[in-house]
Order: sequence, then C-alpha cells, then structure tokens
Amino acid sequence: MTSIKVALAGASGNLGPAVLKELLAAGFNVTVLTRQGSDKTFDSRVHVAQVDYESLDSLKAALSGQDVVVSTLNVGAVPKSTHLRLIDAAVATGVKRFIPSEYGCDTTNPLASKSPVFGDKVSVKGYLENAAQQSGLSYSQLLTGPFLDWGIQNGFLLNLAGPVALYDGGDRRFSATTLGGIGKGVVGIINNLEATKNSAVYINEARVTQNELLELSGKTLETKIVQTTDMEQEAFAELTKPAPNPAIFVPKFILRAIFGEGFGSLFDSEKVSNDLFGLKTLSKEELRGLIRQ
Repeated sequence: MTSIKVALAGASGNLGPAVLKELLAAGFNVTVLTRQGSDKTFDSRVHVAQVDYESLDSLKAALSGQDVVVSTLNVGAVPKSTHLRLIDAAVATGVKRFIPSEYGCDTTNPLASKSPVFGDKVSVKGYLENAAQQSGLSYSQLLTGPFLDWGIQNGFLLNLAGPVALYDGGDRRFSATTLGGIGKGVVGIINNLEATKNSAVYINEARVTQNELLELSGKTLETKIVQTTDMEQEAFAELTKPAPNPAIFVPKFILRAIFGEGFGSLFDSEKVSNDLFGLKTLSKEELRGLIRQ
C-alpha cells in the first residue's frame, strides 16, 4: 500500500513541530515546505522543499504529487494572500484534501466569526468552500479550542507565576487541546477523509475552567477578576490608532473569544470527533501532571 503523501507548511512554528511528529508517527510520507534560504533542519524521514511563498509556480512544484496539504502557518502574521496562494497551488496540482491553519476558537460561531482577529481565517474558509465547489479539492477545518499545554506554559490561559487573571470570574468552561492532541487530530482527519470531507471537525482533550486548572496546580496565588468585555473595548480602541500593536489587541480578542459568553468555546459533545480519532479526554491526574510539568 502506497503511503499517503502529506505536505506540511509551517513546520517550525508553535504548533508545526507537534503536527510533524504525529504525521511521521502515523507513517505518512511527509514533505515540509520551508522558505527559500531557510537553515531549519528536520527529522531525517522528512523531505524538505524550499519554496517562494509569493510564487504560485514555486508552490505548485512543491505540491505536485501530494495527497494532503496541512497548513500551520500563522494566520495574521502570514499575509492572507499566502494562504490563498497555497490553496490555489493545491487546486492546480490535484491535491485531495486541504487542512487550513484553523485550530483554536470556533470561527463557525457567529460571534467569533465577527472578531477582527479571525477575519483572515473566515476568508480562507470561504475561499476553500468555493475551491471545493469548483475543483476536486476538499477541506477539513480542525477546531481544537486553545492550545492547552502551550497556553499554561506561556501564562496565556493561566498565569502560574501570579497574579492570576480570572476572566469573567474564571468559571467559564471551555474546550482545549494539547499541541500533540492537535497533531493526532490532523492524523485522524487524514485517516478518515470521507467522514471529514468539507466539514468543521471538532476535538478536545479537556473541558475545563480556569478555576479548576488553578485548583489542580496546587498553588495558592493572588487572583484578580478581569472582564472580557473591558478587554474587547481596549482591543477595539487599539485598532483605532494609526499603528495598532498586534501584541496588544490580538490576545485581548482571543481571550474574549475563549472566556466570553456566547462565543462557542465549549464544543457540543455530539460534534466532537474524539472517538472517531481515538483521542481521549485527559483525566484530572493527567491534567494535574500537565500543569505541574
């Protein structure tokens, strides 16, 4: 049986290495796309294709013969035109499935879809839908909730260095997935192409609150209540400036989408594909171990 050929864009970012690890563990034939002149090194099993992301011909040459394209390129930091060009190259070369750099919050939710930080993701999804209608390309939109291990390690979901910001009180239950779990989700899609065709695919390893995570940490830390509506107003105020600072407005909008009411941050259980993918929910002991690592 011929191994499925998978091209991965963005293999050296926050998420890319974990996705690459799972793709290789699953036995896929993986090609990593890197920018021309890059000196990044990868596992010896990986084929490396240096590309000019501004050139459709360069991307077409790299994607020729590939079955699946997985993008973990940073949406927002990487121009939307690059994401769209990657889709165009996938269409032109007969790629079967495209997994865009979605992950994170549920951008199919009406409130979340209107957030300025998710505008590019929504546009890319619309472009993919049109491409799927016009060609043989199909897509899967993987929705995972925030990155659980990364979010704790970097103090984004819970600042264990203190003081702890409890967003809207810290009792909002939300879905979250580790970087490795997201990699397993990508593999699950590729192993279930028909079941995941042209659809939003949901996974989560935890359905938890900030207060539960704080309790599991075993730490006694100073806490403060932060209202996500205030953060959203501050983010919009930043956008009105002549040169808005993404480091200020981006995290505020994302935290509003995770912890604010009505953004769909807790996935409906019946939508979650954990069972199909063989992805388990972390136990309290496993969560405690993750937090204390």
